[in-house]
Amino acid sequence: MSFHTSEDDLGVLREKHHRLTVKSVARYALVFMLVAVMVASLTTFVVGIFTLEAEYGSRVVSGLLGEGMYQVDSLMMLSAGAGAILVSTLGLCGVLCKNKCMLGLHLGILAFLSITLLVAGVLGYIFISELEDTAKKSMIEAITYKYGVNTEKNKKHSSITSSWDNVQRSFECCGPYGDENSTTSWYAYRDSSYWYKDKFSNGSLVPKSCCEPSSDMERCQGLIPSNAPPSQQPPVLNKPVNYTLYTTGCYDKLEEYIKQNGIIIGTAAIVTAVFMIVEMILGIIVHRST
Repeated sequence: MSFHTSEDDLGVLREKHHRLTVKSVARYALVFMLVAVMVASLTTFVVGIFTLEAEYGSRVVSGLLGEGMYQVDSLMMLSAGAGAILVSTLGLCGVLCKNKCMLGLHLGILAFLSITLLVAGVLGYIFISELEDTAKKSMIEAITYKYGVNTEKNKKHSSITSSWDNVQRSFECCGPYGDENSTTSWYAYRDSSYWYKDKFSNGSLVPKSCCEPSSDMERCQGLIPSNAPPSQQPPVLNKPVNYTLYTTGCYDKLEEYIKQNGIIIGTAAIVTAVFMIVEMILGIIVHRST
């Protein structure tokens, strides 16, 4: 008794073998990408926490400017990172259990999260490109209308005032931006702020946080008149120097920290989103073959 295999049968067997091979490769590749996305998502989550809660992260910047938008990026990173970890776990279970419903649910949520991270990444880089103009404008507005004004009754103004005082002490800066000869650094308090105009300052020309802690506060704040800032207006080129007064604006001291946060957010979010898109492509292949 003899068995004969036709060319057609061999072709069918080869095709089945090829399909099985493609399915296996796609499945293993998907498992690898799921693990990679879980690691990337965990990194994204950690980056979100770091950029939000760092000593001079987005929460502090938002406090300085009185604008919550400067911490939106970090919050998006936190939520998307946490969500991606859960969704990747769901996808891994779906692949290992060969559950088509779990895979489909995983793909749907993953598509939303990848878009969220791409948006967060793009916002991070847009934030860097528009940082100087928007941040400086917001800082001027915060000092003019909010710093030290009705802090006992207005919690937002109190929070902004506290943030400014902390940063001015830590970075040894005073006012929004500029150097000792600028009207937008230390002189902004006396020139345009309602803290001074509405007499919330009790006669001080600059806050205590603009002065060296060990200095003569009354002289540094201009309560005792002198020939040096802050009693004298800028420019101060031909006037005595007040070494106890911080004269550089806070934007100039914080700029590198803020830009660094934007770069970290943008890069981490976009890299994770790319991993997710690759995972989605592999997931669709496995979902169709399951």
